Amino acid sequence: MKNSKYNFWFAILYEVINDLSNHFKSLKKNKIVKLILAYCKHDWILWKVESTLKDVDEQVEEIKKTWEEAESPKYSVIEHEPDGSKAQELLGGAIEIKSNFRRD
Repeated sequence: MKNSKYNFWFAILYEVINDLSNHFKSLKKNKIVKLILAYCKHDWILWKVESTLKDVDEQVEEIKKTWEEAESPKYSVIEHEPDGSKAQELLGGAIEIKSNFRRD
């Protein structure tokens, strides 16, 4: 989205006028305000999408860092084969959770 062309000032103008018209309901009926909002909406949408994607990229990087810093799990999961009973045929075999923790 960095190559998208939009007018930043039109996007800001849309944002400000939209907020003002939400606060002052009489502005929504004004013809000039309607024209400004209609004219600037495309720029505002492109700006909003670009800023949202930038925020998402930053959040993804933070999540990746926390995953890299996280320790490996201190347990392992062992799934056993079903023993042939009706319940285990429907639900699957027993599950065992084993701790990898060691005391020094």
